[in-house]
Amino acid sequence: MQKNRRSILAMIVVAVMLGPIISAPVAMAGEVNSSPAVQGLAMPEITLEKAIQITKTNFVVPKEYTDFNSTYHTYDDRQAWSLHWNGTNGRTGDFTAEVNAINGDILSMNYWNNNEQSSNSGVLPAINKDQAQEISDKLLTRLLGDRAGQLRLIPSDLAVVPISNYGSTDYTLQYQRLINNIPFLSNGVNVQVSSTDGHIISYNLNWSEVKAPETKGVIEASQAQKAFTTSSFFNLRYWIPPSFRPLAAGQKQEAKLVYQLTGQSGGAIDAFTGEPLKLAEGEWLATDSSGGGGMGGAKMERAGSNSNGNQVLTPQEQQEVESTAKLLKQDEAIAAVQRWVGIPANLTLRSANLSTDWRSSDKRLWNFDWANTGGEISGGKPQYFNASVNATTGELLGFNISYQHTGKTEVTLDRDATQKLAEEFLKKVQGEKFSQVALDPERNFNGKTGPEPWNIQNFSYHRVANGVDFPDNGMNVNVDPVAGIVTGYDLNWSESNLPSVSGILTKDKGVELFLKARPLNLAYVRIYSNGVPGDLRLVYIPADQDRSMPLSNTLDAKSGELLDYEGQPLGKGPKPYVFSDLTEVKGAQEIAALGQAGLFGDYGNSFRPEEQMSISSLLRAMYLNRFGLEGNTSLTESEVMTKAKEQGWVKEELKTGEPVNRELLAKLLLRYIQLNKLAELKDIYSVTFQDSAEITPDALGYIALASSTGILKVDGLTLAPREAVSRAEAAVALYRALSWRN
Repeated sequence: MQKNRRSILAMIVVAVMLGPIISAPVAMAGEVNSSPAVQGLAMPEITLEKAIQITKTNFVVPKEYTDFNSTYHTYDDRQAWSLHWNGTNGRTGDFTAEVNAINGDILSMNYWNNNEQSSNSGVLPAINKDQAQEISDKLLTRLLGDRAGQLRLIPSDLAVVPISNYGSTDYTLQYQRLINNIPFLSNGVNVQVSSTDGHIISYNLNWSEVKAPETKGVIEASQAQKAFTTSSFFNLRYWIPPSFRPLAAGQKQEAKLVYQLTGQSGGAIDAFTGEPLKLAEGEWLATDSSGGGGMGGAKMERAGSNSNGNQVLTPQEQQEVESTAKLLKQDEAIAAVQRWVGIPANLTLRSANLSTDWRSSDKRLWNFDWANTGGEISGGKPQYFNASVNATTGELLGFNISYQHTGKTEVTLDRDATQKLAEEFLKKVQGEKFSQVALDPERNFNGKTGPEPWNIQNFSYHRVANGVDFPDNGMNVNVDPVAGIVTGYDLNWSESNLPSVSGILTKDKGVELFLKARPLNLAYVRIYSNGVPGDLRLVYIPADQDRSMPLSNTLDAKSGELLDYEGQPLGKGPKPYVFSDLTEVKGAQEIAALGQAGLFGDYGNSFRPEEQMSISSLLRAMYLNRFGLEGNTSLTESEVMTKAKEQGWVKEELKTGEPVNRELLAKLLLRYIQLNKLAELKDIYSVTFQDSAEITPDALGYIALASSTGILKVDGLTLAPREAVSRAEAAVALYRALSWRN
């Protein structure tokens, strides 16, 4: 394998000349200077625009995926661009890729399209296993060049390839990297190929540039086997498997007698000494089970030999390139850190990450990590330092420093003095925001400041807006009372609109409503002090009055309703239903099972089996079953209808409240289990119902399949295709459809 031209890709040490410093850095343990600001990583050789070009040259990014964003991240000498395209306007799906910012290797690609994943049920794969391998091999040759010759396909003859009734079957091909014809664990490629049309669903490269030891002088396999047999990391033991379901009353977990491999080495034996491999503290062994998404190291021309083609960037991609270009460069962001905090001179920049703030998609952050890489640990010297700044404004959002203590025991600052130092820092760094906060009494205490290294003093301040506390917003500062320095700072501040305080319930009314739902009951409680259990106490405490509902400590100040963790009224959150009106109802067991799954809770624990099934009720149950209850129970009727149309279940113009007839029921359920293409075949279906002439021609295939599979059952020989069905009949039909699909 050809070596890289390290002279081109080497790390560049740059000295940064800072402008006038407005405020002196806060004192830190150890020496401080400005050189570490750019000590480690050079800016990427591959620009964002080039990374997009490489990706779009080698893979087809769907044109309808117009929502685009990027992330730049580094670790040690590794740098990469992460690219993300999302579908919009009801086109569900995404396309992601990661490109090595040093040499242009495509490190990973993942393509997901919900419509494609659910449109091939009941159809034999158009691409067989051999064809999938041929497609994968061609991809590797194109992306890796000569390196593809160092890969060996891992046999998968025993892998099950089911023909599923839901979605398509895809092929996963795993390639192991060889050096000297010996497997290099954790290095290789994984490729997933669609059986529908052969497009690449995912690609992951893990390729490290390392020098491999020669094979001369290795021991025989029999000698290694003896060493393994007598080793201490493989022992006989009892083992209890993790339990994922609650045990029934009186049931006990059964222990198994097993041999189990333990330790960090994974049972490795040194091939030269014949001794078990010994790992130092903090070391770990990378194997294929833990490897994934390496950063590659070959020359750029190998990774996208045709990447110089002129690919046209979409407006969204161009906008991302332009907006990223306006952000602070890496050295500018580090200079913003140094404006307020001195970076210890003995630390080396290990990673830099430019990403999107999870709280605001239009806000970018620079995150940095420095560490002591020299291996020497001396008292008082910093060991780690990280910092985060706003990539647009340079606002310092947080930092933290960790260092080896000197053993000094004299306290320099008492609690009041440490608070004064903390507030002086906040006034300098966040003067305007600090005027909007108050010391949080629940998170601060006036404890004794001892000399122990763990006795760092923390001060937490929460935001106050419109005269109301806002605990989720605020700032924290850590101060070392022995060293007399600020060791950490964190800002959490959202820019969301805050609702007006007008129209809220009085506190007395709020208490009344809360205690109506959770009345005070006598109870014994035990008090713990510093983790040590104390005596029992008899107290009054709010009870969990309705055990069918989740416990809540939150009451809506305007509506007076208790809220769940998603902020929704408790009665509207996910929960099972035990229907009380199913006596002598045909299909009661099936309906009860649907209720236990949290479906058809329109009327709480009453099912109302004889009422007509509405379109909105049926579609809601279908959607919740397919996509889960979490986050979906509060969807409105119109939102459910929109999502059902996006899934292809509804193709007619329907109103949410109108009843479901038998023709429509058959269509909805067969589309739901992806049998609609079969149902729409012409001139092959016939039914024996006496009123078959009343069936709409385009519904004949649906009725034939639904009745022949047992999904739709009617008494007698009359179908009454346009007769509204009851809630019981429709629910049982849905249950049969789900059972038939599975």
